Amino acid sequence: MRSLKNHFGVILPLFVLLFAIEFSIVAGKILSDYESSMSDEYNIIAVSQKELSDEVFKSRIPSFKNAILLDAKPVLDRLKGQMSDKNLKELENSLPKFYSIKLNILPSPTFMAKIERDLLGIEGISKVETFAKTHDKIYKMLVLFKAVAQGFTALIALMGITLIFKQMRIWLYEHRRRIEVMSDLGASFWLKASRLYKLAIADSIVATALVCAIYIFAPSLLSSVLFSVGFSMPNINIVNDAVILLVASVSISIITVSVVMLRSKASYDF
Repeated sequence: MRSLKNHFGVILPLFVLLFAIEFSIVAGKILSDYESSMSDEYNIIAVSQKELSDEVFKSRIPSFKNAILLDAKPVLDRLKGQMSDKNLKELENSLPKFYSIKLNILPSPTFMAKIERDLLGIEGISKVETFAKTHDKIYKMLVLFKAVAQGFTALIALMGITLIFKQMRIWLYEHRRRIEVMSDLGASFWLKASRLYKLAIADSIVATALVCAIYIFAPSLLSSVLFSVGFSMPNINIVNDAVILLVASVSISIITVSVVMLRSKASYDF
């Protein structure tokens, strides 16, 4: 029972730490997909007195994706019968060209201001509408979400590592007599710490498996919730993420054991 309690003392903080890491990975994917979706839906409207080619826009905007010339025909059709064909033709000829411009990124407010200046620098363009207020709100919301996710991960990671350190010190105390005997016999540092390393690695595998099990079922549980607030559940490569989590877990455990051993009085004689 005591042994199970000691293992639980390492598995729990490792589980919380790995859960936070995977949360950060998934949150990053969710925000990246949302940002990509927003960039696809976001348009800049440019008014030009003459027809412009994509090459003209590309030369001024590195993040340019495409430009669509908006058709004025639906508007003119509604005016038929309200003016003569001659006046309608003159109106059609005098209308400026309206372009809907898409970018391949969701630009920051600063970059958006630069894009507006660059567009106005193109000969023929008289007005640019970037819908700055709406865009800035979306961009700031994404930045805030990213900061919250990163802050949450950092806080949980700090708490988890602190708890792991405390449990490793308990393990060291329990194995202190054995380590002291091995020190007297001239055993190397790695040999003295081997028992603790094995325990730490075993608990790392268990914690990783528990976190992966939760994230295997998470998509089906969270998809409807995310959809209701405008997000979508990304595809989670659980095998790839499991490798990342296992490497992180084992690395943290080994480093923690090593630091605790090096700081202990029993390790001074190796």
